[in-house]
Amino acid sequence: MKLSIILFRHGKIQSKKNIFCGWLNLPLSEEGLKQSKVLAEKLKNEEIDLAFCSDQLRSQQALLEVLDYHPKAKVIVDPRLRERHYGSLSGSLKDVFRKKSKKKFDQLHRGYYAVVPSGENMHSVGKRVFPFMNDLLKLMQKEKCCVAISAHTNSLRLIQEYLEGLFPQEAQKLEHHPEEYKKYIIEFE
Repeated sequence: MKLSIILFRHGKIQSKKNIFCGWLNLPLSEEGLKQSKVLAEKLKNEEIDLAFCSDQLRSQQALLEVLDYHPKAKVIVDPRLRERHYGSLSGSLKDVFRKKSKKKFDQLHRGYYAVVPSGENMHSVGKRVFPFMNDLLKLMQKEKCCVAISAHTNSLRLIQEYLEGLFPQEAQKLEHHPEEYKKYIIEFE
C-alpha cells in the first residue's frame, strides 16, 4: 500500500522587519495569505485525508487555505510541529544581529547543536519532531490515509531529515518556499 505525505510551510508573516519569529504567534500577512492560496491551487488534486499543523496561527492559516479544496480532511493540531524557539532572540532583528557577528549569527540561526539562550537548537526540535514522525507513520499505516503537514522551516527540515535519512549538516541547509511543497510516497506492507 502506497500513501503520501505532503509537506509545506506557511507564507510571510505580519511583521515589518526580518525578525527571529520562532514561537511568536504572528498571523500571515496579505502576501502570506496569497502565497497559501497559490499553494492550495497546486494541491487541489492531491489526496489529503488527514492534515496536521502546529498550534501556531500562521501554520493553521496556511492549512486552512489548502483545505478549501479538501473539506473532508480531518485536521489535527500538534504542538510538536512548532517552529524552533529562538529564546531571548525572539523578536530580534536578524540583520542587526548578523552585522554584530556574522559567525555567531550563522551558528545560532542554522547551527544544529548551537546553544540558543533560553531557546532551542535543531537537535532540541528533533526531540519532538522525530517522535511525531514515528507516531504519524503508525497512524498512516493503521488508518490507510494520505497526509498533509503545514509546518515551519525548522520543523520541516527535521521531517525531511527523518524521511530522507539526511545528516544534520544537510538538513540545516534545506530551504522551503511558501508556494511550493514536497511530496513523499511511503510504502507500507
